[in-house]
Amino acid sequence: MKILVLVLFVFIGITSFISMNDNSPKIEPKAVVKDTLMLDREKYITFLKDSLKGKETVLADSVFKNIKSLKGKSTEQLLSIMNNWGHALGVTCKFCHEVNNWASEKSRNHLRTREMIVMNDRLNRDLLSQMKGFRQPVTMGCISCHNEMKEPPHDGPRPQGPRPRPDGAGSNPGGAKN
Repeated sequence: MKILVLVLFVFIGITSFISMNDNSPKIEPKAVVKDTLMLDREKYITFLKDSLKGKETVLADSVFKNIKSLKGKSTEQLLSIMNNWGHALGVTCKFCHEVNNWASEKSRNHLRTREMIVMNDRLNRDLLSQMKGFRQPVTMGCISCHNEMKEPPHDGPRPQGPRPRPDGAGSNPGGAKN
C-alpha cells in the first residue's frame, strides 16, 4: 500500500511538471467583435469612395448636398467621421440615410445628429476645456454617452418636482395635472 501511494505521488509530480513545461501551441480565444454592423457600413463607405475617386481631398460641402455641420472637412474626412459615428451609435448608414438618395433628409436622425454635433462642440469648447485638473484637454464624443447604442442609457439624475413647460410660462391651464 505504501508503495502504491509513493508511485501515485511520483506519477502526479511528473505529470504536473510536464504540464507546466508544455510548449505546445496554446489556443487563444478569438477577439469578440462588438460592432456587428461594421461590415455593412464598410460596404457603403467603399461604394462612396469608389464613386468619388479623385475627390478625396476636395471639401465635402462642394461634393455633397446639405452639408451644414461639417463644412471645411474633406470628403475623405467626412466619410471617416460618418463611419465613426455609426460605430459610436451601433448603427449602419441606413439609420440616417436613404442609401439610394444620400442627399435626402427624410430621416429625423439628420436634425437630431446636427443638434448633437452642436451639443458636443459646446460641451467640449465651453465646459470641458475649462477643466484644469487634467494634464491634457478632456474631450467627449458620441461614444462617450452612446457606447454603441442608438439611445444612450438614461440613468442620470432625475429632475425634482414638476417639469417646466416648453413655453416657459409655467402655467397650468385648466388645472390639468403634470
